[in-house]
Amino acid sequence: MLKPTYMNEFFSNYQLYQKFELSNDYKKDALDYATSLHFKDITFDYHCLEEGVTKTFVTKIDENEMSIFGSLRGDIIPQNNLKNGMLDYAFKCIGYCQSCKKNQVYFLLHISTFPTNEERKIFVEKVGVSPQMKILPKQEVTKFFDRESNKWYYKGINAISDNYGIGSLAYFRRIIEKELIHIIEEIKKLPDAHSLEIQSLLDEHKQQPTVSTIYEKIFQHLPNSLKSLGDNPIKLLYNQTSEGLHSMTEDKAMEKARIILQLLDFVIIKINEERSNIQSLKEAIKFLKE
Repeated sequence: MLKPTYMNEFFSNYQLYQKFELSNDYKKDALDYATSLHFKDITFDYHCLEEGVTKTFVTKIDENEMSIFGSLRGDIIPQNNLKNGMLDYAFKCIGYCQSCKKNQVYFLLHISTFPTNEERKIFVEKVGVSPQMKILPKQEVTKFFDRESNKWYYKGINAISDNYGIGSLAYFRRIIEKELIHIIEEIKKLPDAHSLEIQSLLDEHKQQPTVSTIYEKIFQHLPNSLKSLGDNPIKLLYNQTSEGLHSMTEDKAMEKARIILQLLDFVIIKINEERSNIQSLKEAIKFLKE
């Protein structure tokens, strides 16, 4: 049976036609995920339209499907859920808000099996959602950007929601090209950053703006909060501006756009968190001096 925490990411954040791997060792005729009943009573976080904030939802299965599958033998896979002997079926799933008890979101889910040599994987994807899914822009990020960058940020997010991978990636690349040096300048002001070394890298970059060494060398000078990924987030963002868009498939562009959005949000939110901590500490010290 599925664990609620395991599926939270899928129901909360996955967009239309974005495949979520349920299992990578599926055996033919296994009963795991064989009917929609396996997707009952899963908790997940979702935006409640009634209350205007993220709340806990829980899944229920359509009553008609419950009555059909509830009357079948539990040790046999329904033939309608198989194609060429492998799982391939769709069903309706409803999410109910546990706070307001009113808001509902309807998912049309598709289960499929992908054979890779001897390995077989099971995937679930959303092929329909009502009300339509929208990614909500992070307020901390929109406050960081100017009007032009925010326009691209909103358009990039909307393109992900509408399943336009190349279009979304193009908007996020514009943001990176324009804002990455601005991001570094703001990182320099954080107390845990090596400000003098970062300023030296910025001065070098100003003299030779076409040289990318600043993005390579900055990692050792970042605050610990931005080193927590184990990778250089600034270099990762910069590298996304180099690959040609027209050489990518829509699926690859969509995956990259989603990851860039997560990484961009992560970096800016960390900057804002440290700024906020500094301000709070300054106010506390001021209070002690009074």
